[in-house]
Amino acid sequence: MKLKESTIINYLARSLPGIAIALILFPLLVSAPLSSAPGQSQTLLLKNARIQTMGGPGVIENGMILVESGKIKKIGRDISVPPGAEVLDLSGKTVIPGLVCAAPSLFLYERDLAYAGEEGADTDILEGINYDDPSVPEVLQYGVTTAYISPVSFRSTGALGAVVKLKAGGQGRLTVLKDKAGLSYRLDRMEDRRSSNLLRLTQYHRIRDQFRQAQEYSAEWRAYEKKLKEYEEKNKEFEKKSKDEKAKKAAAAPAPPARPKKPEKPRKDETREILVQALDKKIPVRFEAHRPDAILQALKLAEEFGLLVILEKSEDWASVLPEIERTSTPLLLNPLLDYRKFTIPGGEKGYAASLLKIRANDLFYSDAESLSEDGRRWENWKRLASSKARFALIPPDSFPLSARFMKDYASLAVGLGISAEAALSSVTSGAARILGVFDRVGSLEEGKDADLVVLDGDPLDSLARIQTVYVDGSIAWKKAP
Repeated sequence: MKLKESTIINYLARSLPGIAIALILFPLLVSAPLSSAPGQSQTLLLKNARIQTMGGPGVIENGMILVESGKIKKIGRDISVPPGAEVLDLSGKTVIPGLVCAAPSLFLYERDLAYAGEEGADTDILEGINYDDPSVPEVLQYGVTTAYISPVSFRSTGALGAVVKLKAGGQGRLTVLKDKAGLSYRLDRMEDRRSSNLLRLTQYHRIRDQFRQAQEYSAEWRAYEKKLKEYEEKNKEFEKKSKDEKAKKAAAAPAPPARPKKPEKPRKDETREILVQALDKKIPVRFEAHRPDAILQALKLAEEFGLLVILEKSEDWASVLPEIERTSTPLLLNPLLDYRKFTIPGGEKGYAASLLKIRANDLFYSDAESLSEDGRRWENWKRLASSKARFALIPPDSFPLSARFMKDYASLAVGLGISAEAALSSVTSGAARILGVFDRVGSLEEGKDADLVVLDGDPLDSLARIQTVYVDGSIAWKKAP
């Protein structure tokens, strides 16, 4: 991953005191033997646990997990104890994969929350992440080990998000799992807390124009590369003929052919370069689209340009569920979302400055009255449960630490008719698949990262408590005795 020069400079500026100390201590550090943190080892064997792998092995009763060098080496029932391994008996405990939060607004500097700037498609969230955010341990203790970090803005223009892994202690509490993991747009645009059919249609055409221009830009570069190849071949032939003519030294020899003209190189455009990657399906496009017309506009853009689209915060998905199923478009949603009562406490024209004024109980979801409106919500989620639509749960608002309650959101989904397996998948394996990181996280299988959550009961039981959280086989958080 390449970081922009400004990112590196800002990081060094914040880290100069630490760098100076490190330079002084470096001769001592290189001569000291490396060792694991207290209470941790390179090889770890967990045994006698109920393991919900959320992958191929399914549920393993009285199972064992062997961890080596941060990876799951083996998983099953009968695993020999390697020499020197630390063995933990987890009788009566349940082990699940680390939870995956597919859309929080976490780990950004306060100045970035206050004003995110004029974003463009080439604006990268990695330039605004606080890699040493002190809230990391607070989120970890709720079992969240992987998170997609999205740009915080109520503007409509897209920006790049990233998937990070949470770790505890010391420098670098966050590590990047996948950069350029999503390009965010708002189709359901809000201006002064209002939206309208005209505003949404205007935004749709604005985004469509951006991708059409990106197509033209891509075609221009393809044409240039074709001409450049032809030029290089002709120039090579010209050089050969010129050399042959000189070798003949014949007075009557024909004049050498004219040297071919090199094609003019188009101008690079960083924004369109990102959009071209989206057109090539290298970057998924995440559309925040609340209402049915906005959802259908997102699906229309996906079909017209061949985009990999993810629908985010689409409360009215139920009314267009057949189209969502037909296009196999994944959903990021939450039972608490309701745009009809969408407000921003203390907001200033709907901008992210309101996040600095928000109170912990001032979340953006609707009041209790609308949550129980004549069983319609329950019926909708029952339809989702019986459909083929892929979905993952996300926090219902942009309050950063709402990511702590992923397990509770899954429990709420079960209460609305989603099966326990599908609900747990929506915050583990299903979310990891949608984010494109299932090869590393989201399930407990051999070869994957050893991100584990140990609980004293069923993971979707509100009374079950998290005992230990492991990230890459090391203890990231542990309940006090």
